[in-house]
Amino acid sequence: MSAPRWSVVIPTFDRVETLGVCLARLAPGAQTLAPEEYEVIVTDDGRRDATRTLLALKFPWARWLAGPARGPAANRNNGAAAARGEWLVFTDDDTVPSRGWLSAYAAANASHPEVDALEGRTTCAAGFGTPMYYAPVNETGGLFWSCNIAVRASRFRAIGGFDEGFTLAHMEDQDLRERLLAAGVRFPWVPEAVVDHPPRRQPSGARLGALRAAEVRYLVKRGAPEPLKWRLMRSIASLRIGVVRALPLGIDSGRALVSLAQELWTVQRHFGAWERAARAEFPVPDPLRVAQMKSHASSPTARSEGTR
Repeated sequence: MSAPRWSVVIPTFDRVETLGVCLARLAPGAQTLAPEEYEVIVTDDGRRDATRTLLALKFPWARWLAGPARGPAANRNNGAAAARGEWLVFTDDDTVPSRGWLSAYAAANASHPEVDALEGRTTCAAGFGTPMYYAPVNETGGLFWSCNIAVRASRFRAIGGFDEGFTLAHMEDQDLRERLLAAGVRFPWVPEAVVDHPPRRQPSGARLGALRAAEVRYLVKRGAPEPLKWRLMRSIASLRIGVVRALPLGIDSGRALVSLAQELWTVQRHFGAWERAARAEFPVPDPLRVAQMKSHASSPTARSEGTR
């Protein structure tokens, strides 16, 4: 059997209901792209058999893989290693791909045969309603969030895939974007390649704060200028308060501000340990990374919001 051109990689962790909705949109005939042109790989970090059972009973055309249980970066790499396609298309287990999602990527590749990466549009049709809900919306491009990107498999493997040192669901795709850019890879914006990301309730402020450990690692790895802690805390506060102001006031507005305080306290409490660990791992910043960080006017916090 000939290899498909496109390999859709979906990392999952005990989200059977949302995964089922995503897979239903990728079933043969559900996409306008011919079924023989793509494969779907579900790489499962879950602790139960529910995901494997779901695929066996309802989606036998999708391949199930046991994940490495080392975080989403490693889980995506696990799926990519098993992929047979020329292109790797990444999405999440709680997205809803549009019917023309893969066809749009195929058309973009036909128009730009020289490129090694593509970026699709991520919407949140339901909206947020309150500042305690979120989704990683990308309506303009340049964000390269892993819920909707495509990378040529040979290029992905040549740069080492996702950095598995990012063990949390945060910043691993931004790091991949920066390494692709450093390698001279550009990724055309493909607004027709749409996945919808329904909103979900924010985790606790303490949980959000703990995720910032990945951001500290990213900033140190990229050679971000000092002072890191206050730049990070300022950008977190600016973003969260901006969201509260942009949405109707209500009980969740107060909850969001309490959550912000918890998040900032968590960062304040743990930042020193996070920074020491990151600097031990990356003792000498790469001058190219420093130049790249200085060239980005917006903060990585703002670009990467919508923690997955």
